[in-house]
Amino acid sequence: MKKHLLKFSSILFLGLTLSTATVFTSCSNDDNVPYSIPTFSGNVESVTFDEVTIDPKLNNNGASYRWINNATQQVLSTQQILKHTFNTPGTYNLVLSEQNGSSYKYYTYNVIVSKSYNYNYVTLDLSTFNLTDGQATTGGKIWKDTFTDDAVLKSGIFDIKHIAYSEYYTWMGFTVSNSSDNTNQYKGNGWLENQWGTMPQGGVAGKGTPFLVSFADHKPNAKLLDPSKPIAVDRFSSVITLDDPNNSYNAVSANFAISPWPYYGILEGDAYANKFKKGDFFAIHIYGVDKNKKLTSAQPVTHYFVDFREGVNEINTNWNKVDLSSLGEVKYLVFFLETTDVGKWGANTALYFTMDGLTVDKIDKN
Repeated sequence: MKKHLLKFSSILFLGLTLSTATVFTSCSNDDNVPYSIPTFSGNVESVTFDEVTIDPKLNNNGASYRWINNATQQVLSTQQILKHTFNTPGTYNLVLSEQNGSSYKYYTYNVIVSKSYNYNYVTLDLSTFNLTDGQATTGGKIWKDTFTDDAVLKSGIFDIKHIAYSEYYTWMGFTVSNSSDNTNQYKGNGWLENQWGTMPQGGVAGKGTPFLVSFADHKPNAKLLDPSKPIAVDRFSSVITLDDPNNSYNAVSANFAISPWPYYGILEGDAYANKFKKGDFFAIHIYGVDKNKKLTSAQPVTHYFVDFREGVNEINTNWNKVDLSSLGEVKYLVFFLETTDVGKWGANTALYFTMDGLTVDKIDKN
């Protein structure tokens, strides 16, 4: 029996190739045997992206430990208690090696990892967006092609609509900024020194981090948003297309914050905008549109940047996470602003908003 144990142990050293489904115990009481048959110590259930903690409760002072992924031979930890995160679902056979001098003991665990609710989430990540060569503005920089005709603004699957007329030095749709300026830059006659900020002074990740700025359309006539007919997505300014021909996605969420230009116009008024009073509001409406260019929901998701409908109150200047899941499966997301301050020529409130962390959920294929 001693020879059998030694031979089995040599296999362990060469590859730690174990296949255990029951509890194994040593067949010999000979203390001179340096290795033990591995002991199956149980199943552990977890989900992707959550930290797994396994405490074998060995309490063997002076021993050294190694946790090994048996399939890849990767050492996951050299601590007695394992703390590890698995990012891919599946069943992982782990081997814990306990060495005390020349003596070894082995314990195996099966970690069964299921998909977490956010396993297929895809988030528009602007944290690595390169603005080093961007156009300088107060408090930071904006995307270098903000005023370039036909420039493409894209990150991963997110095709972000951008319109520019370089001849007139104007733009619409979206651009990227990291400006930390949130002061009132109004200089009179409708002109601003800086239209690129957000009231939180940066993206969700913190001050000076990138975020999207949008110069958007006012909510159009309801006839243009008829749920029973295809809508003309191309005619609208603030649109994000999910550009992935091989997969479909459900809308999940996005973070929104008020832009300084409408904020100060609403708070104080300016040459165009009127100071808000009871009954006024400034809101964003988000519509989902499917691959056939039909609305995915009769009602949009609406978030109020300013809501004085029941009375004047403090304006929220933080990022607000908005649930978009009611929009369902989407190919396009279309954004409109709406203000109660409307004149003969349209909205008086500056039609700007800022956004970060747009998230969608890739749909598993059958």
